[in-house]
Amino acid sequence: MNRWDCININNEPVSEKEFLRVENHYKQLSERENINASEFELLTATAFTLFNEKKVDVGIIEVGMGGKLDATNILNNQVVSVISKIARDHQGFLGNTLEEIASHKAGILRPNVPFIVNPMNDFGVHEVIEDYAKEIGAGPRLLVDTVDLREHVFNTSFWRDFADGLLPFQRDNAVLAFLAYIEVLKSLKLNSNMHKAVQMLSKIRNKQTLPGRQQRLFVPVVFGNRKDVLVDGAHNPDAAESLLAYVEKNLRARPANSPNNVYNPPNKDNTHHITWVLAMTEGKDPRQVLETLLRPGDYVLTTDFGPVDGMPWVTPMGPKALLSIAHEVCPRIRGLAISKRGVYRALCAAKYISKSAHIVLTGSLYLVGDFFREHQVGQRCYKDSEEFPSIQEIDLEERARVNEFLDEAARGADEEVFQANGVRNSFRSVSSIPSTKKFFEDFEDIRTHLENLPPKSSKARISQYLTHKSLRK
Repeated sequence: MNRWDCININNEPVSEKEFLRVENHYKQLSERENINASEFELLTATAFTLFNEKKVDVGIIEVGMGGKLDATNILNNQVVSVISKIARDHQGFLGNTLEEIASHKAGILRPNVPFIVNPMNDFGVHEVIEDYAKEIGAGPRLLVDTVDLREHVFNTSFWRDFADGLLPFQRDNAVLAFLAYIEVLKSLKLNSNMHKAVQMLSKIRNKQTLPGRQQRLFVPVVFGNRKDVLVDGAHNPDAAESLLAYVEKNLRARPANSPNNVYNPPNKDNTHHITWVLAMTEGKDPRQVLETLLRPGDYVLTTDFGPVDGMPWVTPMGPKALLSIAHEVCPRIRGLAISKRGVYRALCAAKYISKSAHIVLTGSLYLVGDFFREHQVGQRCYKDSEEFPSIQEIDLEERARVNEFLDEAARGADEEVFQANGVRNSFRSVSSIPSTKKFFEDFEDIRTHLENLPPKSSKARISQYLTHKSLRK
């Protein structure tokens, strides 16, 4: 949520006061010596200084981008180097092929320091890394599938219980982390027996939860206490696969908690629609993530995120451009670009675009950061309208925007939806009748359900659905 949150010691973020004290020192040094240090270089220097001040024994350092030219690569006392699955990312800086990107990743290797590489990488990636390792004398390379690992780790109940339910890429990463952990134990001259170490896994599974990773939260400012939102920072294909598995199991398979007990009709395959609130970073191709997540009949609301503290080069993709790509990937979605910035604003639109669909906010960790900043304010003062004065205005604006969008969509829909819309309009003049008012409120659910019924005349299909809803007189 804040830039100092990325520096953790014993699973606790460093304090803002400590962070700013050290950061200001390096900012002044950079100006005084005309160094012109980048924001990430300042962040790295701040982190390493705080680690030294706190006498950290072992640090887990993740590179910012690539490896070879990354500020974190100034380290020269590694215990082990770990290279996970390499994907096409930051091509403008690292190259357009996996081999070019791998040459940057390999830059973190050091002479006589063991290293681990995810075996699921492409053959060309392994070649690049192996060639560089030989050139500088890095190694040995630690293998991820040995007789010892099978006997003392993978065949134990501790590992099976830990790995149960993990996706393949998550299990791969867990193996890399476990091997790195063994190397750390060796460096500290502690017991590095694999069978002993694997028992530790049963203590940590599900113990640590990361904010913004498959996290379900109530947002009272927008929804009251009737509906939750799934928040997940998935922004690459692997993370999208993980999110998809959660959504398929926990959301699509069951109806959402809806205000006023609105009926949530299932699709033809007996699953339920999702309303996706999306933002993504400019320069990344979102197609693979969107192809993984979107399904026909889903709703998509695209928005953006605000300036990223300490990383001025990071900008969001325009909401209209992102929505256009979403339509290319899945033409049968219903989408709306939110032109005004604000996560709560986008959630207000999500509330009205479908009262019965689950809501998932994803696509960018920066969007998730914006959400938590707004949510922090909302949790503290949503009952105090003076501290949160604009939410009512935002809600009214987005309700009007969504209603206009739905009306336009109805006018451009097929003949059956035209007829359904005609039924809706015919009731507007008598909307004070309770059953008719209920019908008007549930129109979007009716229209969704019509698309999933066997082909019949519109009148017969509406009649069938109203019978199910017990709204007929």
